[in-house]
Amino acid sequence: MKDVEAGELAALRGRADTRQAQDWLSEKKTNRQRVLTEAQSLSFVTEYRQLVKTNANGKVRQIDAPSLHTLVIQHLWMELVMPYYMDVEPGVARNCLPGRGVTAEDRSGSVLKEAKRLFYDRRELSFLACADQRQCYQRLTPAAYRRGMKELRNRVLGGLPVEKRMEAMPYWRWLIDFGEQVSFVDGHLPIGTPTSPLVHHIAMLPFDLWLKEQFPWAIRYADNVWVATETREEAAQALWRIRQFWWYAYRLRAKRHAAGVLPINGEGVDLCGYVVQRLPSKSATSHNKGMTRMRPATLHRAVRCKDDKAWASYFGLMRPADCFGIMQKTEKRMKLTELTQRVRINREMDAKHIDMKDLEGKVHNVYKYEIRRGKEGDNWMKALIGIPDIDGETGKPTGRIRAYEYHGNYQGIIRWLRELEASGIDFLPIEEGRIVNECGYIYEGSTNQIQFIEEE
Repeated sequence: MKDVEAGELAALRGRADTRQAQDWLSEKKTNRQRVLTEAQSLSFVTEYRQLVKTNANGKVRQIDAPSLHTLVIQHLWMELVMPYYMDVEPGVARNCLPGRGVTAEDRSGSVLKEAKRLFYDRRELSFLACADQRQCYQRLTPAAYRRGMKELRNRVLGGLPVEKRMEAMPYWRWLIDFGEQVSFVDGHLPIGTPTSPLVHHIAMLPFDLWLKEQFPWAIRYADNVWVATETREEAAQALWRIRQFWWYAYRLRAKRHAAGVLPINGEGVDLCGYVVQRLPSKSATSHNKGMTRMRPATLHRAVRCKDDKAWASYFGLMRPADCFGIMQKTEKRMKLTELTQRVRINREMDAKHIDMKDLEGKVHNVYKYEIRRGKEGDNWMKALIGIPDIDGETGKPTGRIRAYEYHGNYQGIIRWLRELEASGIDFLPIEEGRIVNECGYIYEGSTNQIQFIEEE
C-alpha cells in the first residue's frame, strides 16, 4: 500500500486543483484499494485521451494523455521498477531519470557537463559518432521490453542463491506482465505517458551495457546516441556497429540525416540544443580551452522573448552556456509587461539615479533622504534631489525641476545630516546645495576646514 500511496502522490503532483483530482481524493481509501487489487490481478483497463501538440520547432506530435486512474497505476509500476533499474544501469542514459538531464547539477548525470569534459579535457578523443533512432516509441515492441526486463532481472538476482532466485521468479513474471499491460497501447509506446521513457530505458539496457563496455565515452539521451573515439575510422566503425545492434536487437533504424561522424576539433557539435566547441590550439590545462553556445534557433527565440515566464525558462537554458553578454543585453531590453501593468510599487524616493561624479559641482535641492544603520554605525544613505531642467535645443531652463536620486556610503554627508538632525532645525528642503570632492564627497561649506597650520 505504501507504493500505491507513492504512486498516487506522483500522479497528483501538479494536478491537485483539478476536478478529477478532487473527486479522487474524496474517496482516496477506496481508490487506493481498487488500484492495489487491480494491479495484483492485472485486471485494470487503461484509458487515454488523444491530443495533438505542436512543438516550438513546428513538429506535430500525437499525445496519449492517460486518465488519473491510469496515471496512478503507471506510477505504481514505476515505483516498483525504478530502484532496480537505477542499481543496474551503467550511467549511459541521461533523460527522464532521477538526477539526470541536459543540465543536471551532478556532472555524472548531465549531458552538457560530460560533453564539456569530453571537448575540453579529453584531448585524446577526436571524433564523435552520432546516431538518432527513427520513431523509437512507435517501433519499440513489447518483446524488446520483455528482453530488457529479463536482463534487469538476471542482474538483480544474479548474486543471490538459487533458492532465493526461484522464490523471486513469480514476482518478476508479474512485474514484467504488469509493465507491458500498463505501458503499451496497441503494441507501441504512447507519447505523453510517464512510463514510456522508463520502458524505453529498460528495453535499451542491453544496448547501454554494450556501449559502456565497448567505447571510452558514450552517452544516450532518449533516442540520441553519441560515441567518442580517437580516429575517424573508429568512429565510422562504431556508427556501423550501433546501427547493426539497433536493427538486429530492436528492428530500429537510424535517421539518415542525423547519423554521421563529426570532428571534435571542428566548428562545434550540437548536443541537445548546445553547440560545444573545442579550441585545438589550447591544451587540457589551458584557460578558455573551449566554448559552449546555444543552438542558434533557440537563442533567436530567447532574444526575442517578451514573456516573463518564458524568459525564466530561457534564462535557465542560457546559464550553463557562454551567453552572459546576451543575457545581460536581453534583460536590459526586456519589458516586464505582466508585472508592471498589474502591480506597481509607489516609492517616494524612487527616481533616476545620478552618479556622484556627474552630480559634482551642480546646484541642486535636497528634498528627502534616508540613512540606514549597520552593526558598525551609519553606513548607507539615499537622497531625493531636484536639478533645474534645461532644454536640450535652446539651452535655457524650462522652469521644471527634474528629479534624481543618489545613494551610497558617503560618510561626510551622513555625518553632516546627523548634525543637522541633532540641532533640531527644520532644514528640509536643502536649497542650492553643491557637492564637492574634498577627502570624500561633501556639501560645499558643510565642514570647518583648516587653512593654516599654527606653530607653537
